[in-house]
This record gives sequence, C-alpha cells and structure tokens, in this order.
Amino acid sequence: MEYAFAIIGLFAGALMNAVSDRVPPLHPEYDGPFISDRARKLAWWEYLPLLSFIGARRAPRMQIANGAWRYPALEFLTAGAFWLAAIRFEDNTAVMIAVALFAASLIALAFIDFETKYLPFKLVWPTGIAALAFAPFWPDLEWWQSLAGAAAGFAVFYPIYWIGLRIDRPLMGGGDAYLAAAMGAMLGLQMLFLGLYIGVLIGGVAALIVLAGRMFGRRERVIAYGPYLSMGGLIALYYGRPIVDWVVGT
Repeated sequence: MEYAFAIIGLFAGALMNAVSDRVPPLHPEYDGPFISDRARKLAWWEYLPLLSFIGARRAPRMQIANGAWRYPALEFLTAGAFWLAAIRFEDNTAVMIAVALFAASLIALAFIDFETKYLPFKLVWPTGIAALAFAPFWPDLEWWQSLAGAAAGFAVFYPIYWIGLRIDRPLMGGGDAYLAAAMGAMLGLQMLFLGLYIGVLIGGVAALIVLAGRMFGRRERVIAYGPYLSMGGLIALYYGRPIVDWVVGT
C-alpha cells in the first residue's frame, strides 16, 4: 500500500514541478533569478517524473544555476511524503490523502520560496482554504480550532511584514504570513505553535550559517523563510502529537 502511494507521490511531485515553474509571478517588485519560459506549452512527458528532469537538462525551463536538479528533488521528497503518510495514517484513508496533499503543497512552496524568495498567493491561499474545508474531518481537530490556528498564524507574522513596509526594510514577506495561516488551518492552534517553533529553530541555524559565510567574505544573501516554515509544518503535521506527548511525558 505505502509503496503504491509513494509512486502516486512521484507523479504528484512532477505535477508540483510544473506548478513551481508556472505559478510564481514575475511582478515589478521581484528581482530574483527565476525566469520561467511560460510562453511554451509543456509537453505531456514534462508532467511525468524523471522525464521532466531529462527535459529540463536539455532545455531549461528557468534560468537558474543547477535548476534542473530541483525536479528529481521535489519529486522524490513528495514521494517520500506520500509514503510516510501511508505509514502514519493507514487507519484513516481520508486523513492519509489530505496529509499527503498538504505535504506536497508545503514542499512545492518551500522550493518556490528558495528559488524566488516569493511565496505565490495562488498556491498559498488554496492550501489554506482546503485546510479549512477539511477541518471537520480531522479526527482530533474541531473546525473552530482550525479557524483559530489560521487566525493565529496570520497574527504572528503579519505585524512583522507590516512593520517592514513602514520602515522600508523587508523583514518578512506577506506570503510568509499567509503560509503560517495555512499551516494553522491544517494543524490547529497547539500544533501550529509547535510547527512555528521548529521552523524558527531550523531557520535560526540557517541564519547563523549565512552570517558565518558573510564573515568569511561570502556574498550577502536574503534568507527565504518559507522553506523553514514548511519544514516545521511538515514535522508537526506528521509527528506533532508524538512530539507533544513526549514533551509532556505521556
């Protein structure tokens, strides 16, 4: 069962690769390295796992160094997420499918933000709306807890984004606030803060590494926060309850 679901995850990863190529907008404020060939219609085989990587090596869809390696990385990570969902939630098919799909979205958002330093609302908002719609079907989550988690996630990060706008110094993107809201809708209030805590820890380690690189003369880089938020959300999504039980000693 889990291996068949992992194969489905490979195809889902290939689809998310196509989404990652086409969804991020190139708006006037964007100055990152991501340039996608959107005028060309994708061939059918470019939606298939591994074949998309071969095609990207021959005719890159985006002008970014070593960008073709994102294709197998995203596909195999998504396959792993599907495989793990089949193992962790095998007793509830609906939850298993929902977790796998939410994980696929978080993985794609992590790669998009890493490449573009931008979280596209066209993917973040549907993820959050779908999470709110599925809230009544989570076994240990009431619908109002999902709504409260979404509100809390937005409330945590939007003030940082708003202050950055006022001082004309980007502290955090608006997409990060909406991603945190989507995570809150998936996880509920308790697991949201666990996911944010884990994401902050991972992001803090990454920031220290970048800071150390600057001390040795490496070029200054803006840190995309979305990948670390997504990592924290994925850990909380799959292992939030065991982690909380371990922390409280039950």
